[in-house]
Amino acid sequence: MIKYLLLTVSLATSAICFGQKKPNIDSLLKVADAEITDTAKAKIYNKVGNYYMDNNLGKAIEYFEKSKEIALRINNKLKAANNFYSIGFCYLRKADFEKSLYNYQQSTKIYEELKDTIRLSNALMSMGNVYFQSNDIPNTIQYYEKAGLLVEIKKDSIQLQIIYDTKGTIYDKLGKYDTAVFFLKRAITLAKKLNMNDMRYGSLSNLALTYKHQFKTSEALKCFDSVLVYFIETNQPDDSKAIVYNNIAATNVQAGNFAEAQIIFNKSIALCKSAGIPTVEMENYRNMADMYGKMKNFEQQAMFQKKYYDIKDSIFSVENKNQLTEQEASYQVEKKNVEIVKKDAEVIKQKSQRNILIIIALSILAVLAVVALFYSRIRNKNKLLEQKNIQINEQKDELQTLNQVKDRLFSIISHDLRNPLVTLRSYLSLADNDAVAPEKKQQFKLQTMNAVSQTSDMLDNLLAWANVQIKNTTASVVPLNIEDIVADEISNVQAQAYQKQITITPQLQVVLLPGDYDIISIALRNLLTNAIKYSNNNSCITITTIKSGGTVLLSVKDNGVGLYAAQIKQILTSQNDTTKGTEGEKGSGLGLFLVRELLQKMNATLSIESEPGKGSNFTIEIPAL
Repeated sequence: MIKYLLLTVSLATSAICFGQKKPNIDSLLKVADAEITDTAKAKIYNKVGNYYMDNNLGKAIEYFEKSKEIALRINNKLKAANNFYSIGFCYLRKADFEKSLYNYQQSTKIYEELKDTIRLSNALMSMGNVYFQSNDIPNTIQYYEKAGLLVEIKKDSIQLQIIYDTKGTIYDKLGKYDTAVFFLKRAITLAKKLNMNDMRYGSLSNLALTYKHQFKTSEALKCFDSVLVYFIETNQPDDSKAIVYNNIAATNVQAGNFAEAQIIFNKSIALCKSAGIPTVEMENYRNMADMYGKMKNFEQQAMFQKKYYDIKDSIFSVENKNQLTEQEASYQVEKKNVEIVKKDAEVIKQKSQRNILIIIALSILAVLAVVALFYSRIRNKNKLLEQKNIQINEQKDELQTLNQVKDRLFSIISHDLRNPLVTLRSYLSLADNDAVAPEKKQQFKLQTMNAVSQTSDMLDNLLAWANVQIKNTTASVVPLNIEDIVADEISNVQAQAYQKQITITPQLQVVLLPGDYDIISIALRNLLTNAIKYSNNNSCITITTIKSGGTVLLSVKDNGVGLYAAQIKQILTSQNDTTKGTEGEKGSGLGLFLVRELLQKMNATLSIESEPGKGSNFTIEIPAL
């Protein structure tokens, strides 16, 4: 299958070309021995590592390590990170996941330091591959998501297409075929938009394989046919066409079209033989063995299985491995001889220079150490003093706040709780006095009910305010149905409104708004109580919600006595003093102060529009989600 065969095709090509590349490797190693500059040596070691990556992963790691050590020594961070990345890839192919992950992590740290977003996204995807091979699916998806975010920030459409295609491949392997189809289609669409047809048809081939796994053979064959037409028209290499023919034949086997599959397998094998692609030829034989197994032709099945294993065993023969060993031994002997000659020539010169350099270096290090220690102590002392000052100022602010809370609390308890109790006691003493006229008793009863209602509201506010001061809890902002909250709070104040024949009318343009349920409820109840208190008999209070820009506005408008500009300023900047309502109602002065305090918890604010004699409009401004 094309997306699983690309690596094996690369390995096969390297194995075939081994005999031809040997002189080039010998030349590179000799040049490395003769080179004086570290930069040139590191570059050559990297080339040798890339060569061995196709046929000897252990040797590849060895030369990448040498290149990495030089890069670290000369402080070339980018080359060091690239070598860490290559070593991680080699260990991944060796299935040593722990070492692979370590090296990818080192490359990631350096890419982050260099702010190299493109290489960092590649390293993150590679770490995802390690976790995938270890069957750690959550971490696999996590690292691909991180890479995807970087690509989206960089707006690199090509990288994003690769991520979509790779995600599709991963989900296909996981058996999550619908998700795989989703990402592969996105990859195809993006490649088409970028006018990158090779990537587009590569993703289309992967999509066809996913359809095959879903047993959607007609869709799979249609996609494979489109890929094949494109490969033929654009004269793609024979190995690519051979892979597509193999996939088409395997899909026909799934559909039960054995005769047609045999013809197409033969086309793929013919291309493989002419182009010298043993890995794809081997894959054809494996698929043909499966086909004859389904046909119950076990003799043919056994024959093609033997062909499969013959090619597999021959790809990396013992002879090739011996050639690599001999070449490496020759190189090491030659290298040692060159090193001995160089060392003999330089040893006298180095001795004298080394002693001078050591003395200078030690002197510089000693001075730097003293300066660093002195500077570190001064900086630590300054930081400690700064922290102490911040702590003292914070404690001062907290003490001032607590003192204000205490004074306010005692004022409310000593004054506003006493008056309702006196009223209640007076009414109880007169209730059984026959000398008092029934009209007076009814008047006293209404006054007492008002006092009790006001006291209840004040206690609710006092408890809520104290809870805010003590717990300092955070708000839980979620979408709320304001219709339910408005209905509940109108019901709570209906008795007060009825005594003054006041009508409360909701006009809600916005039904859902973001907020904390308890905070919105307490704020709305206090604004309604306040509006009733300062409204005239037989008047109207309107509750509205509208959306304005990036905020939702919840307003309570009355036609009462209104406010002066100085009163509005006092309400919005301090704990305002209470005034009597239109029927002599009293309050604690805590309601609007509590509203402002609570609204701050959910980043909302209170604004007031009012004129004396024309009523007031109190508006809660809530940031939209």
